[in-house]
Amino acid sequence: MEPTILVEEDVDCDLELDGGVTVASSSDTSESSEPVCVIVSDPDEPVARDVPTILYTDVPPEDISNPGRFAAYVRSGDGESLQTQIRWVLSQGQQSRTDATEQSQSDTPESNTPQLNGEWDRIRQLYEGTTTLIAADSVEELYQRALGLAGHILEFDNSSFLVHEGDGMYVRASDRCNLEEPGPIPADEGILGQTYQTRKSFLIDDVRTHPEAAPADPAYRSVVSVPMGEVGVFQAISNEVGAYDETDRRLAELLARYVSETRARIISEAEMAERREQIERLHHGATELATATTLEDLFERTVEISDDILEFDISYVGRVEDDSIIPAAISSGTPADGAECVSLEDGGLAALAYTTGETHVADDVRDHPEARPAKRMYRAVLSVPIGDFGVFQAASFEAAAFDDADVELAELLMAHVTVAAEHIDAETHLREERDRSSALFDHVSDAAVAYDVENETVSVRCVNQAFQETFGYDAADVVGTDLLGRVIPSEDERSDCEDDDYDACIPELLVAAGESYRGEVRRRTEDGIREFILNVVPLSPGEERGSGYAIYTDITERKKRESELERQNERLEEFANIVSHDLRNPLSIARGNLELAKETGDEDRFDTALDALDQMEELIDDLLSLARRGQLVDETAPVEVASAARAAWSRTETADAQLTVSEGVKVEADKDRLVELLGNLFRNAVEHGRRDVSVTVGGLDGGFFVEDDGPGIEPERRDEVFEPGETTGGDGIGYGLTIVSSIAEAHGWSVIVTSGRSGGARFEFRA
Repeated sequence: MEPTILVEEDVDCDLELDGGVTVASSSDTSESSEPVCVIVSDPDEPVARDVPTILYTDVPPEDISNPGRFAAYVRSGDGESLQTQIRWVLSQGQQSRTDATEQSQSDTPESNTPQLNGEWDRIRQLYEGTTTLIAADSVEELYQRALGLAGHILEFDNSSFLVHEGDGMYVRASDRCNLEEPGPIPADEGILGQTYQTRKSFLIDDVRTHPEAAPADPAYRSVVSVPMGEVGVFQAISNEVGAYDETDRRLAELLARYVSETRARIISEAEMAERREQIERLHHGATELATATTLEDLFERTVEISDDILEFDISYVGRVEDDSIIPAAISSGTPADGAECVSLEDGGLAALAYTTGETHVADDVRDHPEARPAKRMYRAVLSVPIGDFGVFQAASFEAAAFDDADVELAELLMAHVTVAAEHIDAETHLREERDRSSALFDHVSDAAVAYDVENETVSVRCVNQAFQETFGYDAADVVGTDLLGRVIPSEDERSDCEDDDYDACIPELLVAAGESYRGEVRRRTEDGIREFILNVVPLSPGEERGSGYAIYTDITERKKRESELERQNERLEEFANIVSHDLRNPLSIARGNLELAKETGDEDRFDTALDALDQMEELIDDLLSLARRGQLVDETAPVEVASAARAAWSRTETADAQLTVSEGVKVEADKDRLVELLGNLFRNAVEHGRRDVSVTVGGLDGGFFVEDDGPGIEPERRDEVFEPGETTGGDGIGYGLTIVSSIAEAHGWSVIVTSGRSGGARFEFRA
């Protein structure tokens, strides 16, 4: 029946055993055969004395109360050591069964039992002692603990561990006093050499009778010599003939095998620990690389890190410029000609690594067709590309000096170097671009702002001189502050924004999305709201970097000129209407009546013609006033409203009308234009009221009023009376109130029409 390994349910392991071995769980009741080995994880688990039990646990050996109960101890997670232990248990169990069978054929059961029990006890003790081996932290400590087991459990008198290194065998641990032997021991001579070369064990009762034996001490007689894998040999030597038997050989093999496995694990862990330390140091060094500000500084630091951490004989960085690889940094102490400038076309391994973008290793440059070593002493070379910037090379004076770990670490370091170089290159280009932009920025004739946008906050980086002059804000007060808070009009000031969502009307924010803008905007300055053409230019178009420029071209005066031109065009249109209609009508009347008077001699026709001419004269006067609307106000000064009112009254045909004026009312005005304004109001009151209409001029808060006791103006027409050509009847031509509105607007006054105290028209003017 196949041997069975029983694994407790709480043990987490994945076993791959050959040779017909069955692995069963303790919960599997289908297996009826007795197990030859049990694996548990609980150190307090009951152990059957007749079944070898392996403890596979996280509990450290020193915390196990009775480790001797177990056949072996293995750290949880070390599956390879677990399988090795199982194979040892199986092999020893099989050997014990074979020996028991052989003994049963020749001896009685009574005589065989003590021998089997004694061998099993030694095997058990050896397994129990393995817990001390697995706890060793170094190979030297492992050897010393193994020597202790060899002397205490195996009862070997003189044991040694010999390791093959380079040119021969060296004693690395021995319980002999003369441990230090001169020179290496040949690996191809004597029992030692045969054991190492053949990987077979030897049990010799008397070395004097063995043809290959060459004992180092003539007193040596018996020897057990077993291989330790491929690394060396374990030997136990006695001065007595026949001191060892087959059981001693098997126990020695078991010990040597376990030492070999444990030694490999310790060395592997040490190498892994060393590599982890190197990687950690490389990553730490990478943080230093990130602080480099120039490629020259970066490459110098790269070589320093390589020398300190990777410990190559020579480290070198070549920078690619103009199709050549130029030395940029090399290990300290290296001769000046240790590296040379080479072309990419014929630059050897360095050019090959750079042009292919792949790492290349030459175990011996003398055998590599692409190698062009700068020094004949170089043997092994490792070449790693550094992106588009250059190439790193490590050289050794010994052949085949670089292994996979060296390649991996060098590539890891160069990955950090490449990232740092790309960052430096990008920063250099950005700095150059910013320098060019700054030079252009400073010389722009329009107001310009450099700023950053984050969370819809526009933070000013700098402003040019034109901005300070145009907006009236000093650079020291603006830089570092929110631009929008200074230049965006308040809610009352931005009433003419067409978009309900005013945030959409802020083009400066568009640089956050890498977008440009050009259009007219209104912005606040120290002198008030002004009109600008705004150009928004992102620093990186199409990228959401949130930085850019805003250039403001002041078009306030141009907009004023455009408005004035628009008003002039409106007046020209008004003149055309008047000339084509209002002047033509009285002119036709005058001409017609004059012709009739000439034909009939009726002198009444002359009076009608004169009335028409008077109307034309009045119309021409109004036209002259309208023509001056663009220059209605010259210089202003405090003016007595009463004085201006009396002057206007004296120049107006007022019939039987009466004027009442309040004294002491003053306004800031152009007196001539104020007199003209009042005269039009007086004429309007007389023409549309009674001949004896009463007109009152007085003061009010912030201005003055003109009121009459005539019929007044209907509420629904009060917004229309200032339109050109509007009239309420009578002989007026409808331009008097238009002139009033124009003069008030030129002074910056508002004018409204309401009802007077007597029901007449009341005009109120406020600054």
